[in-house]
Amino acid sequence: MLKKTGIFGNTIYLLNSIAAFLLVLFFVLPYIPPKSFPTISLLTLTISPLLVVHVVFAVYWMLRRKRKALLSICVLVASFFMFNSFFEFSSENNAKTSENSLNILSYNVRLFNNYQKFPTKNVSLVISKLIEEEEPDVIFIQEFYRDSTIHFSGYPYQYIHFRKSKNKNGGEKENALGHAILSKYPLINTGAFDFEKTYNNTIYADLVKGKDTIRLYNLHLRSMGVLPSVAFLQEGDKAKLRKRMASSFVEQQDQVEKILAHKATSKYPVLLGGDFNNTSFSYIYDQISKDMKDAFVEKGTGIGTTYLFDFYPMRIDFIFTSEDFQVLKYASIKETFSDHFPVSATVSWGATTEASEE
Repeated sequence: MLKKTGIFGNTIYLLNSIAAFLLVLFFVLPYIPPKSFPTISLLTLTISPLLVVHVVFAVYWMLRRKRKALLSICVLVASFFMFNSFFEFSSENNAKTSENSLNILSYNVRLFNNYQKFPTKNVSLVISKLIEEEEPDVIFIQEFYRDSTIHFSGYPYQYIHFRKSKNKNGGEKENALGHAILSKYPLINTGAFDFEKTYNNTIYADLVKGKDTIRLYNLHLRSMGVLPSVAFLQEGDKAKLRKRMASSFVEQQDQVEKILAHKATSKYPVLLGGDFNNTSFSYIYDQISKDMKDAFVEKGTGIGTTYLFDFYPMRIDFIFTSEDFQVLKYASIKETFSDHFPVSATVSWGATTEASEE
């Protein structure tokens, strides 16, 4: 027999209704350019916690055997179709590789922990195990360290880019931080964007496998400049913090516009991966995913965590493919020495394209 809700229950349902209204309202956020409304774009960071809140509300009402659970259930179902990138049910991973297939690994290695005071993992062992188990043909590395002792001798074709900066004497020197594309197949037509006023960057190259040519992009978009803890957000000048984060979103839009304009000139199918420093609920994600496949959406399971914010799971590292590719396998790998988890995907294709000339 159903019990009456009471004053406490009515108050809870009021909060439930407000949360439902906010989440539905936020359905429009991924379509709002940060340049137009920088501060509003920050609200996309609250979508994921709101989804968790509705799961809690739904469970609460179901335990109390109340029909009020339908409100959060309906909102969650609508969110699943609206944000089909936030949760994936287990799908069969057909890992069979062929001559027309590639295994891709993307990993923000945090400078291989060279600036960590108390590293907790043996970097060399983690890297060796990762390569042995995943057997990637291509590795996208963000935050590659110039003087690292980690070697990738199994990848004869390497494109590693370090930006140059001015020293005190007016000369130029390479920064310690860079980004890398490592490949078992030849890389040609390499280049970088070298975004201004940031260490973040994007590099690209054309990979030639047999008669096929594939454009690769390794992205590391503008960071929000915050430490991964709630305490950090609660301390200091909140107005300045909010302004800095909003500014980062605007810079990300600038960067993505340049990357997509460059991508539009490519006559080859594209594989794009890296650290976006933003979630799948963002305008940035929406723009990149318009004519591409998210490997997680295609073959992922669960929520696909790639980063922990004070133990709160987030997905900010991605692998995208052109429509030409079929995604056979996807994984977010929990064994890590970095603050990011590596992500991997196996893709295949049928059409062939002629190799480009340098």
